[in-house]
Amino acid sequence: MSERTWEKYGAATGIAFGILLLVSVFIMPSPPHIDAAPAKIAAYYGDHRHAVLASGVIGVLAGVAAVLFICHLRHVFDRVEGGIEGLSTIILATGVVAVGLAGAGGILQTTLAFMTAQPGGLHDAGLVRAFYDVVWVANGVTFMFVAAWFAAIAVGMVRGEVASPMLGWFAGLVGVLSLVSAVGQLTVSSYSAGWLVVGFAALIGLAAWDIVAGAMMMRRPAVETMASHQSLIASTS
Repeated sequence: MSERTWEKYGAATGIAFGILLLVSVFIMPSPPHIDAAPAKIAAYYGDHRHAVLASGVIGVLAGVAAVLFICHLRHVFDRVEGGIEGLSTIILATGVVAVGLAGAGGILQTTLAFMTAQPGGLHDAGLVRAFYDVVWVANGVTFMFVAAWFAAIAVGMVRGEVASPMLGWFAGLVGVLSLVSAVGQLTVSSYSAGWLVVGFAALIGLAAWDIVAGAMMMRRPAVETMASHQSLIASTS
């Protein structure tokens, strides 16, 4: 298998991640607001148990695709950097941590759905509130790492390491939305339409960027553009 073909497979995982992420989110009805009553939260997971469980499965598949795409980006950046391990390391670390945090939030949502069909159910209001708040907080911390991931990608692409400056500016925009969304989810514990819109825009932006980036890198693998890119960090040798 040639490196060009291998890169196409890697880029395709970005498209897969974006699509799976959108499916995992929209397969569920809109969840209750962060300040909803515990009874309403419990009723949501009971009424939409199968949708939440399906979302969890698709979310795990999205996570696998995300890790593969993150590794692909790390490989592409590392080649240009000549083993200096600059932005490539940041992209790998922040990306994998973000996937792990998102997975933790997904585990809690699946647990809430499971508990609705278990003996005892979701009758402990304090437990329901705690689990739901942790899901919200986990999403906020996830977006903080997503923002850092996009920042590293944006710097590299705008400065000419990989792909195109246009894709880098797109990453920068989604990174800003992710950062703002993270701040909102980590500081605001009551319903706000404004913060909800920002979070939704960050989520859609994340999926859209990965789909667009994957498509662009499939159409023109990075190995074909090596001559036109250079590392942001100059070698001392």
